[in-house]
Amino acid sequence: MSNRYRIFIVLVLSITTQLVAQNSFIIGQDLSYANMMEDCGAVFREDGTAKDVYEIFADNGTNLVRVRVWHTPDWQENLTQPEGVKSQYNNLEDAAKTIARAKEAGMQVMLDIHFSDFWCDPGRQIIPKAWEGVANNETALKDSIYQYVTRVLTELNNEDLMPEYVKIGNENNSGIMTHKGMNSQYEGITQLSDSWARHGRLYNTAIKAIRDASVNTTIKPKIALHVASPEHVIWFYNNIIENGVSDFDIMGFTYYYSYGEKSIAYVGNVIKELKALHPSYETMVVETGYLWDKQNIDGLGNIINASSPDYQPVSPSTQKQFMVDLSKEVKNAGGSGVIFWEPAWVSTPCSTPWGTGSSQEHVAFFDHRNQLNYMKHGAGGWPAEFWGTQSTSTVTLKVDMTQQDVSRGVYVVGTLSDWQFVELQPEVNNAMVYQTSLELNIGDVHAYYFITSNTWTGYENYRETVPEACATSDELLNDQNWTTDRAFVVPANDTTIAYAWASCESFYTSVPEAQLKEKFWKIYPNPAGKQINLLFGHTVLKSELKVFNTNGEQENIDLKATGNNAYQLEGLKPGLYLFVMTKNQQHFTQKVRIE
Repeated sequence: MSNRYRIFIVLVLSITTQLVAQNSFIIGQDLSYANMMEDCGAVFREDGTAKDVYEIFADNGTNLVRVRVWHTPDWQENLTQPEGVKSQYNNLEDAAKTIARAKEAGMQVMLDIHFSDFWCDPGRQIIPKAWEGVANNETALKDSIYQYVTRVLTELNNEDLMPEYVKIGNENNSGIMTHKGMNSQYEGITQLSDSWARHGRLYNTAIKAIRDASVNTTIKPKIALHVASPEHVIWFYNNIIENGVSDFDIMGFTYYYSYGEKSIAYVGNVIKELKALHPSYETMVVETGYLWDKQNIDGLGNIINASSPDYQPVSPSTQKQFMVDLSKEVKNAGGSGVIFWEPAWVSTPCSTPWGTGSSQEHVAFFDHRNQLNYMKHGAGGWPAEFWGTQSTSTVTLKVDMTQQDVSRGVYVVGTLSDWQFVELQPEVNNAMVYQTSLELNIGDVHAYYFITSNTWTGYENYRETVPEACATSDELLNDQNWTTDRAFVVPANDTTIAYAWASCESFYTSVPEAQLKEKFWKIYPNPAGKQINLLFGHTVLKSELKVFNTNGEQENIDLKATGNNAYQLEGLKPGLYLFVMTKNQQHFTQKVRIE
């Protein structure tokens, strides 16, 4: 395992939190071309040094990788490629490699199943060649879909590569698998159907296969659908639901300013309207991009050419600002993420069906004028700047109340609400799971528990009994007597914390719950002077602790143990600092004011 100690030089880090949780806002990148680009000779660099391309993205704030998979893309074998380039990419073998590398770097994955051998987009939805014989036999076609999806996910799960998200289709404005056969221009020849009732049944077959394949798996993928262009979003999802498709999780869509010239504010309004119409679904921009250069440096024409008048002149800095502003708008409107398309598709001697080179070298995060160096002053710096602009995170608390009495309601109470009762609401798709979301200051530590009453009279009879294995310690909360409560540190990312009532069983856990107490840490007092207490349960080594000022610069500190959990701290002027400790590949962070 390569080094996972991720320190982002911003005031607040985008960290892998020390509690059992799942990030709820996605900053993603489609890296479907990355493996091929390496085979084509691309050497990706960060700060002038060659580095694993997946680690570059993970180290700079990306938390999800999207990867496409084609059924049998043997058309690639007709392309003339440099020596060492494989005959096929974006088949299941190559997608599995991408997923493995993404997960190795600590990122989640969205598998983008095109249900085609070739690119799918609003005007091109061509059935895989292997299924042409059953193209007009809907029963047989649905069986092919079901068996294919089941096989893909089963094979991935057997290799511990189950994706966290599965996207059914790609930009399906016209439907799914609408044509059979391709001409020399890679366009569909024979139309199969324009019936949305038929499309809906095919969608539902794929959805059932995903649900069935994940019944007994640790990771149960969220299911996303995908339409191009924000002006078509409301129509598409109203239409697909009217045609019987409802058991999915994410309403995804494409947004490029270059197509339709819609503003970022327009995107936010679309999300708000969609959330008002269909509140039980998440909404995500599953594909977007913006250019930083207008020059075409190779023989392959660029795809994105128009630039917004609000982000001029075209440059790396305006590209970054566009992405930061879009992400803020999506999040503030209630969306759950943004995914950039092909930030690693750089110019190489490799060929596509339309020419040699890249259609996105002017959009990719690597400077073709500077040895493919990662541009943190461009959109490469968008994730870190987006996370760094947030002083609060949305923490969603969930509790599974199966077999519990909920007749009086379900509530949470604790320091997170100043000991006021906050009512939880049942989920739309699971009435026994109750949830609420709170906006909390990053770095704060909170004690809490779930309760089935909203009064202190006889509250002991209604509160959950938190098992000792996942209860907090009194030292965590500055010697307060809350040792029978749950606790967490507010992370830099929006986070979901989900437990079963009176249990250490988490919906998302991959860490033994008995270890939770050992993972918490606390610096006190705060504000601090030269004497500080570092609570972690072991002696803190100077090499494990790093301190950053508000400019993101690491400070030189002198740390000397003076007693139990107590240390003498020299070398810091009065001000606000971010303390970062790494232990066993975990990050522990806290903002501390030195007086």
